[in-house]
Amino acid sequence: MSTRSAPSHLSARPSFASLTVSLATGLYLFLITSRDFWMETWALLGARPDTLVLVTSGFFCLFIATCVIFSWKNVMKPLFILLLLIAAAAAWFMDDDGVFRAAEQGEGAPFQPLRFAFHMLAFAGIPAAFLLWVKVVHRPFFWQLRGNLAIAVPTLVVALAVALTHSGKYASIVEEDLKVADGGSAAGASLITHRP
Repeated sequence: MSTRSAPSHLSARPSFASLTVSLATGLYLFLITSRDFWMETWALLGARPDTLVLVTSGFFCLFIATCVIFSWKNVMKPLFILLLLIAAAAAWFMDDDGVFRAAEQGEGAPFQPLRFAFHMLAFAGIPAAFLLWVKVVHRPFFWQLRGNLAIAVPTLVVALAVALTHSGKYASIVEEDLKVADGGSAAGASLITHRP
């Protein structure tokens, strides 16, 4: 009898509350799949630590609020898997220095399907498989609604407040950085064209 119960015990799926899964998914999307964005943001705002902290907090709250809002039975797993796939694909095309793109030769390197498949498996497939495997425990409707709102509303307010107060500043910093980059490349081009 004990030999029959052991395999079922070993194969038991772990259970997590829906809010726990939502917070973990939001944190994963924020930290792992947005790596290139955060490196660029750090490079742009490293000299402005107050703006860096506020922008980071705003984006973190936005990720958390998005995942918690959709933390509902029969909705969250398909939606979270879709978010994982989109975020992993976006990370591939944005991050030229990614783990599976490090061996590519330059910006115009040809698309490599096998490397892309490995990237998607590592950053979307494995988390999605874990998400499908675990058992998500949902509370009764009104308790679930209250818990979701208790987290989603404050984080959304913070994200909107940061967007309203710092999106213009962040956009101007990015625009200034692009102008500097374009000016440097234009100067380099003019030196090449006017070289004797």
